[in-house]
Amino acid sequence: MKAIKKLSGPKTLFVVGLVYTFIITVAFLSSAAVVPKVNIPYLDKVFHALIHGVLSFIWLWFAFSVDKRHISGKAVIVVLVLCFSYGITIEVAQDWFTASREFDLLDVLANGVGGVLGFLSFDKVKFKLVN
Repeated sequence: MKAIKKLSGPKTLFVVGLVYTFIITVAFLSSAAVVPKVNIPYLDKVFHALIHGVLSFIWLWFAFSVDKRHISGKAVIVVLVLCFSYGITIEVAQDWFTASREFDLLDVLANGVGGVLGFLSFDKVKFKLVN
C-alpha cells in the first residue's frame, strides 16, 4: 500500500498517464502485422475495452489526486470525454496513416465501454487510493 501512496502524487500520475497514453498510441498505430493472430471472436474488442479502461482509470486518478478526496462530476465528464475522443482520434489515425489498420466503429464502442468500466472501477476504489 505504501507503493501506491508514493505513486498517487499528481506529478507522478501525470507522467504515468502521459507514458501510458504514448505507449498505447504507438501500439495502436504500429503495423497490424506485429499483432499475433488469435481466432477468438471479438477478443480485440475486449483488449480495446481493457486498454481504455486503464486509460480512463489513470486519468481519473490524476484528476482525483489534484484535489485529494474529491473529484467533481464535471472533471469526470471531461476526463471520460477526452479519453473517448482520444479513442476516436486513434481510430481515424489508423485509417489515415497506416496501411494495415482501418477505422472500426466497434473498436470505438469498445473504447467507450472501457471508459465506463474504468470509471466504475475508479469510483469503487478511489478512497482506498489515498488512505
